[in-house]
Amino acid sequence: METSPGWRRNGNLPVELASFVGRDDQLLRLTEMLATSRVVTVVGSGGVGKTRIAVKAATRARDRFPDGVWMVDLSQVRDPELLPHALSAAMGLRDRSRRTEMEFLLEYLRDKKLLLLLDTCEHLVEACGALVEELMAGPGLQILATSRQPLGLDFEQRMPLPPLDEGDAVELFLDRARQVLPGSVPDRQVVSEIVQHLDRIPLAIELAAGRLPALSAEQILSLLSDRFRLLRREAGSTVPNRHHALRTAMGWSHELCEPVERLLWARLTVFAGAFDLAAAKYICASDELPEASVVETLRGLVDKSILTRLPGSERYRMLDTIRAYGRERLKDLDETSWLTARYRDYYLDLAKRAERSWSQGSRQVYWYDQMMREHSHLRAVMEHCLSDQAGIELGLDLAASLWFLWHGCGLTGEGGHFLDRALKASRRPSRERCRALWVRSFVASAQGDIDVAELSAKRCLDEAALIGDSDAMVYATKMTGLCAYLRGDMPRAIAYLGSAVKSFRAERGLNPGLLPAIVELAVCLAAQGEPEDAEQLLLECLQMCEENGEQWLRSYAYWALAETNRELGRFTKAVDAAQQAMRIKRDFHDVIGTLLCSELLAWLHTDNPSPESAKEAAILLGATSAAWKRFGLQRCFGSPVFIAHSDTAMARAKALLGEQVYLEIAEKGAAYELDDVVERALA
Repeated sequence: METSPGWRRNGNLPVELASFVGRDDQLLRLTEMLATSRVVTVVGSGGVGKTRIAVKAATRARDRFPDGVWMVDLSQVRDPELLPHALSAAMGLRDRSRRTEMEFLLEYLRDKKLLLLLDTCEHLVEACGALVEELMAGPGLQILATSRQPLGLDFEQRMPLPPLDEGDAVELFLDRARQVLPGSVPDRQVVSEIVQHLDRIPLAIELAAGRLPALSAEQILSLLSDRFRLLRREAGSTVPNRHHALRTAMGWSHELCEPVERLLWARLTVFAGAFDLAAAKYICASDELPEASVVETLRGLVDKSILTRLPGSERYRMLDTIRAYGRERLKDLDETSWLTARYRDYYLDLAKRAERSWSQGSRQVYWYDQMMREHSHLRAVMEHCLSDQAGIELGLDLAASLWFLWHGCGLTGEGGHFLDRALKASRRPSRERCRALWVRSFVASAQGDIDVAELSAKRCLDEAALIGDSDAMVYATKMTGLCAYLRGDMPRAIAYLGSAVKSFRAERGLNPGLLPAIVELAVCLAAQGEPEDAEQLLLECLQMCEENGEQWLRSYAYWALAETNRELGRFTKAVDAAQQAMRIKRDFHDVIGTLLCSELLAWLHTDNPSPESAKEAAILLGATSAAWKRFGLQRCFGSPVFIAHSDTAMARAKALLGEQVYLEIAEKGAAYELDDVVERALA
């Protein structure tokens, strides 16, 4: 599962699926360069093994980076503006503030000692260079990049990566031969001629070795010789260059595939990252490639090293060089247009199904995991829709449908980016636009940007009234109430939220607005001195959550119930409810919710006037105060009510401990990561 800052991991380097053969001298040199330079770029042609040696060197250097070694696959990022988002996603970071993603990254990396492996930079080389230059503000950060050309930075150390030497190339072929055909011992002289034909390029060698179950080494050599003789005649050259060698190996591998394998290879290039079996079946099946044959065909492509199956899953990935070749074949087949449309429709439907399931409360943790796995595809579909005027309405609909991903999964910055782009491209009032406007308000509120939240809600109200969209008017009313609550205007908040709850109740079943509106109304009532009414609403909300399997809003209902129980003087019940909320929030990596629970628990500790409780409160207050800043959020979400509670807890703790002792303990708490806070709060 993806993580937020504070839910620690020590990196995301892939598990080596095959042994690393040769390149001892180059690996030693690269390791030495990483020890002395902050930016190192491995430069070489496609298929020469840049990623493999970079991962190996990064793995060896891992102990020097206490904050982890993180690999960022940039091969499918097409929009330079999304580069910072790609880095955040790879490191599992979730920024909920109103900052730009770059500002968030710079703040996060400021005191970190970590290594970023930026893989496949060549298609965005200028943007990658500018990104790296800006990231260098973090003194503990090092960059290892792979690219077919340098990043163009004065301080960049470059390591050109040539093909393997002949001995290593032969050993690589023999090693892969033993993997695909245990016990086989091809003739070394034949293998030597094969690898020379392939210009000693690792990817080409692996593709050739992958054919051994069907062909002998002698047959492979004969077929390759025929291919190169044809290439020389066509090119008028006596020696094929490195590019020709790789393309010839792939073309030869392509020809030796079964017709259905060639077709599936081409069609799978539509995917913008790892994909699962269900997606491959739906998107790639046709009369020529029946759905029932897709599984067996995928296995064939794995056996031939065209695809890699990810360990422990039914997900597959294709190397970028192989994808590029397959994409050319897809263009030759004249299938790009309809296949892209089917790819778009599949992920639009997935988003709709996820939204319905999330709204109805069922399997939310499952959908959290699933949507994070499919993040690269959702981003690609969004880009596709918004880059074509004919797809703007679909993009608007998708951006709005993913409200739960933007808010519940912590991608508020990316959500705001896509919603703003979609709304700017679609100015005509419509139901889709009104929906996107209230979702924009929802996302902005989660970032603590009350001004944008209010403005978006007002626009939604105005445009919904213009076209008669009563549903959007209710959601905009609810958002107006939430903004009033965040500003501390309780009477106005209660009026708007009460109206929204009444309208939402008129609908059958759950909807995205009912439970949040109930929780927000209950918190307002408790703050206005009506905790009994608040408790009644929250118990009703929890019952609906229980009946429908809803988890995300359930955690907020428990948090609000903790506030209400405190108002009613039920200390133990308040602590139990706050801890229950925090347990659920941990599953969703809900940063804001976790911090709000921590603030509340600190306040509850000061209700028990003992030095031990005051120390616990000081730890939590120090940790949450640092975390609000680290996540770029206004303290206590900018809410006057929450700030007053936090100030009260702080004053009480200082009164019990003394100013100096409080500050010393709070400073210790400030060093806590978020998972430490959760662990301590649940102890």
